[in-house]
Amino acid sequence: MTKIRYLDIQRMSSEDGPGLRTTIFFKGCSLACAWCHNPESIAKKFQVHWLESRCIGCGSCDNVCPNQALSRDETGVHIDRRLCAGCCTCVAACPTLALECKGIDAEPEELCRELVKDRAYFGRDGGVTLSGGEALLQDGAVELLRLLKAEGIQTAVDTCGNVFTEQLQAALPYTDILLYDLKIMNDAEHQRWTGRGNAMILRNLGVAALWAKGNGRLWIRTPIIPGATDSVENIRAIGDRINAIGGAERWELCAFNNLCNDKYKRLDIDWAFQNTPLVSKRHMEELLAVARSTRACEDIRATGALNEEE
Repeated sequence: MTKIRYLDIQRMSSEDGPGLRTTIFFKGCSLACAWCHNPESIAKKFQVHWLESRCIGCGSCDNVCPNQALSRDETGVHIDRRLCAGCCTCVAACPTLALECKGIDAEPEELCRELVKDRAYFGRDGGVTLSGGEALLQDGAVELLRLLKAEGIQTAVDTCGNVFTEQLQAALPYTDILLYDLKIMNDAEHQRWTGRGNAMILRNLGVAALWAKGNGRLWIRTPIIPGATDSVENIRAIGDRINAIGGAERWELCAFNNLCNDKYKRLDIDWAFQNTPLVSKRHMEELLAVARSTRACEDIRATGALNEEE
């Protein structure tokens, strides 16, 4: 049986589709967005994090790594990412959980049993959302969706769209709501900021729109990232494309947040956006006006925290 590799299950979420939801975050993504709020979800392999606040300096992790990827000095524990194979031997040796393994493997049936426990608070509008990373990269995602639908659970899939069309088409019959990311319309800029061009994403957007014109619900989401996606030209171009294909129920402009800075530190990555402020309320209102002028769909809104002072 194909197993799913995931990071976490987040309950009582109100940001991953309608109503109250349980969101499962898959590990592994086909993009590497420079602003990613879940950098631990990009690589599919297991990754070790060190949490300084939990460490008592006991030395239990000393000399346990088979690849000598872990060392410790007066400043704390250090992980050589070039040597770490993600075996998580050091995690098992740590008595205070200061070392964490990012990644859990489970069969779709096992996950379904866990997720349906939350049906009591879903109500009429809520359900389960598959997010990531990119859930549709993993074969087990479609089976999990099928099992959830068999249990009468409303399903949503949060996708970047950069997957083979066959993968998307296999998931759609078991999906009620598709949360589809449209980040940057210019292909070269998309390549610059995400590591991949957008041709496949735009092709799959057409597939999603046709599905939505049947029985599906399509929500477009655009992250508003200062200096990367937040130009008037980009928002207008995205709106024009949504208008042209039709089928979208909602378009969300999702404000950048910088709450993930510690995640980058734990992965020993210098984050390009670590000193970037929140999007100003004035700028978001300007982008909303541009978005609405394109008549992309009936429901166009901003989400996330804004800088109210500018």
